[in-house]
Amino acid sequence: MKVAMVIDDWWPETGGGPVHVRELSRSLSKYYNCEVDIYTRALKKDGERYDTNKEYQSEDVRIHRLSPCTEYWNPIGRITSMATPLPSLLSNDYDIIHGHTFLPAVPTRLAGIATRTPTVFTIHGTALTTGVGRDNSALSGIKRLIEKQFVLGFDYDSVISVNNEHVGLLSDHHPSVHAIPNGVDYEWFSVDSNRTDDFLYLGRLTARKQVSDLIQAFADVNNDYPHANLRIVGEGPKREDLERQTKSLGIEESVSFEGRVSDEEVPHHYASAKMFVLPSAWEGHPLTLLEAWAAGTPVIARAVEGVEEFVDHGETGQLVAPDSIEALSDGMRFAIENPDRTRAWGETARDLVEKEYSWEGVAERTHEVYQDVT
Repeated sequence: MKVAMVIDDWWPETGGGPVHVRELSRSLSKYYNCEVDIYTRALKKDGERYDTNKEYQSEDVRIHRLSPCTEYWNPIGRITSMATPLPSLLSNDYDIIHGHTFLPAVPTRLAGIATRTPTVFTIHGTALTTGVGRDNSALSGIKRLIEKQFVLGFDYDSVISVNNEHVGLLSDHHPSVHAIPNGVDYEWFSVDSNRTDDFLYLGRLTARKQVSDLIQAFADVNNDYPHANLRIVGEGPKREDLERQTKSLGIEESVSFEGRVSDEEVPHHYASAKMFVLPSAWEGHPLTLLEAWAAGTPVIARAVEGVEEFVDHGETGQLVAPDSIEALSDGMRFAIENPDRTRAWGETARDLVEKEYSWEGVAERTHEVYQDVT
């Protein structure tokens, strides 16, 4: 089976979408003999160009970075990304065209119509189910209308959601909807008994992630437990604001900003942390949650869309009330005061990912969708 994957995000941008596409493609190739072409954007970051095609590819998984090479948020790059995959999608004889996230909806849909190729579209989270923590810019209304058209208005042969929250909404507009969660390569992560006292956040530094709430909550905890530290791994548009907030709270000696780290460094950050904290306003199905579990690292997370359905409170982690900084700080205090309890959460969660969240399983279920529509 020959598959075209279309995704807007790619390295050096990091997040669940690129990892999902990379690992799904590898597993489809390994277990189901699929040939996969990944079409994505050439990107620039901090003056460095990321426009080669060699990253993460193999004989049966090929990555095509398409010009123009721009910064990720550059409007020209984003707009043209809706057209640049089309020549390749139209000229190759694919069995499936599989789009991910939002902007790739356009080339996925157009190529499917033009070539009569079955199309699959994966929703990695959507702003259509709740307005909490969303875009509050002047263009937010227009963005929401565009997202609604891409997610609900286009006809796909099948739609995949990475969580169950969106299945009802999607089923009202599409005849074939499947919930297939993310996976994790748990063998890549190790469990370390010699952990630091660091609380860890790893992910993008954007408004939706609400890292500012985490910093405020940690400041409250740090007053009572000055030995505690907060380690923030990742980059994003909110980094400077977060660094200023840390200084204004007088906790800069206890908070470290590690920036973007290599794939090889990621397992170490999880394995060496006391607790992983996920303060997001919403998620699709966060890969960081699975990665923390794979390292046996206990988790505190807000009980929000895309998280609540996966965390078994008091068994695989602790869920705290959304929009409450006090609840977040109380959860962190609990972790400090009850190390045996939280350690048990990490052990249970590690067993869970081994049994239920392998990429082989994700590929199996996705391949079944492909077979249904071809």
